[in-house]
Amino acid sequence: MQQTLVEKSYRYLRDKLAHGELSAGSQLVNRTLAAAIGVSLGPLREAINRLSSEGLIDQVPGAGAFVRKASRQELEDLYVLLESVEGTAAAEACRLIGDLQVEELDQLCFDWNRLAEEMQSTEGQSPSQQQMDRWANNEERFQSIIVEAARNTVLAKVIREHRMLARVFGAQRLQQVSLTPANISELAKDYCELISALRRRDADAARSLSAQKVQKERKVVIRLFAAAMPDSVNGH
Repeated sequence: MQQTLVEKSYRYLRDKLAHGELSAGSQLVNRTLAAAIGVSLGPLREAINRLSSEGLIDQVPGAGAFVRKASRQELEDLYVLLESVEGTAAAEACRLIGDLQVEELDQLCFDWNRLAEEMQSTEGQSPSQQQMDRWANNEERFQSIIVEAARNTVLAKVIREHRMLARVFGAQRLQQVSLTPANISELAKDYCELISALRRRDADAARSLSAQKVQKERKVVIRLFAAAMPDSVNGH
């Protein structure tokens, strides 16, 4: 029963972190969270310890637990790692991906292109929240298919944990801010080219295209992060 309550608390906090409902730098108020989850303080503390071990929470002696807040250097380091591991996963996926997985990727490509057309038709307006969510859901599903197809549990663990760090640090939300009619077609094209390489089982092309995609994402996120939090540019 205790372990079930710990898992319940862990998933609750993880979901809140993933959706930005516990913002970077904010303090976790244990009694308030325990009441919201419906558990005692014991399972909640164990869940917080687990999140701390994953690098999502900072525990400060005498002060409490806080949502990790990234410096620019941490984001840079994170994207260097993601470039390497996601490129490797894409190359491995080429070797092992199944036809049904390719078909699902083709559907994502179709939807990305349709989304690009919808957003371009409303030039001068910001994307709707529904469009932003749809784009993000497609990205999440794309990543899941690649990880599943690569069939490497260690690689999958590294990618999932570090993509989660990107979400908590706000990197993915910053990236979504960059979705504009001016660049949406290019972003859709990048994904569809990578999907084409996976369909051809071209591992070298998939690795290269995946790395290029992460490099572009990194540049956008670092630029927006620096603009949003200038005090963090030098790691402070």
